[in-house]
Amino acid sequence: MPADVETMSRPAPKLLLVPILLAALAEWNAAIAQTDHIETPELTSQRLRAQGWWPTRADAAREEFVGTAACAACHKQVALTQRGTPMAHAASRASETEVLRSNPTLRFSTPPFQTVIASDRLSSNYTVSGGGQSIRGQLLWSMGAGVKGQTFILKYLGILFESQLSYFPSIGVLDITPEHPRGTPQYLESAFGAPQSDIAAQQCYGCHTTASTVRRQFDPDHATPGVTCEACHGPGNRHVKAMQAKQFKTGIDAILDPASFGPVELVDFCGACHRAPLDVTSAKDFSQLNIRFQPYRLSKSRCWSRPDPRITCVGCHNPHEPLVRDAGFYDAKCLACHSAASTDATVDGPHSPQPGKPSTCPVSTEHCVKCHMPKYQNPQFHGSFTDHDIRIVRPGDPYPL
Repeated sequence: MPADVETMSRPAPKLLLVPILLAALAEWNAAIAQTDHIETPELTSQRLRAQGWWPTRADAAREEFVGTAACAACHKQVALTQRGTPMAHAASRASETEVLRSNPTLRFSTPPFQTVIASDRLSSNYTVSGGGQSIRGQLLWSMGAGVKGQTFILKYLGILFESQLSYFPSIGVLDITPEHPRGTPQYLESAFGAPQSDIAAQQCYGCHTTASTVRRQFDPDHATPGVTCEACHGPGNRHVKAMQAKQFKTGIDAILDPASFGPVELVDFCGACHRAPLDVTSAKDFSQLNIRFQPYRLSKSRCWSRPDPRITCVGCHNPHEPLVRDAGFYDAKCLACHSAASTDATVDGPHSPQPGKPSTCPVSTEHCVKCHMPKYQNPQFHGSFTDHDIRIVRPGDPYPL
């Protein structure tokens, strides 16, 4: 072969590699971009150290909060229905607590101690007596919407206590507060309640009230009862002013819209109060009482191995509307993923298609949650909780911690 021909032919193989290298580079960049969008769960403490609003955040000033009435000026219907949610009634001052107003005297006996809650139009007092001695504290707040129960925040010698007793509407009387010792109290103080550290008190109020801690100063006397708009969306002053000035971009950027979150971040968001998955696992809180921690329970589900917006907390529950307790309501939510037409549905085991049966479930075409999200009775709460660990439940299966 002539030298000049040989020299001209050598670069050809390198030229052929160019399209291949470009294609490989494109795939690599796509993989990196996809990796950048992979969400990872975090502890609530980590979320609170990041920029932007997060439930229970404590560094905003009180003047940054505008109140629900200001939100309702534009979001009238949403603000109206939100007032009917359990979150909106997550706390109430003693003078506004219905069970205290309708029961001027509540009594409970844990011999040798006797407890009396005495209420009038202006105040409530919580007194424990025994052995010729007594402790009397002021009952300041009731925590809980009263669906399962209400626990009281007491003040004695300038210290906040979580009451040893709570009120349970299912039995209509007082009983031991869940997670408190259920045996006979050894001391008068232990029959009164559990003293709360500053951190514990701030966390409690942070999840049951709005703006109880401002500029990192705990100020429960000026807290707004319940979880209101600004507890989740952040202080609204800058947002309201910008929208009134028709500075819409500035206004939108000044308020948090959790709908913009991916599924993992959204579940962690609700988990700031309802217990994020890593909050439970890091604390090793593995007991049957963790059925109350819905985000953690959801994260145990097989379907959560691939987080999906359709199975986040708000995929089933509208936080601006009262909780729907009809099991049939959730069938459409389940079938959005688990149906013959859904390409994402995985059908195996006892749910394999059978002749004459629906491909999704051979047992029933309705009330999915009754089988796959069973309720468990908890004696400490005198009631039941729905388990959000979505799974196939077989007779005799132990409770999965």
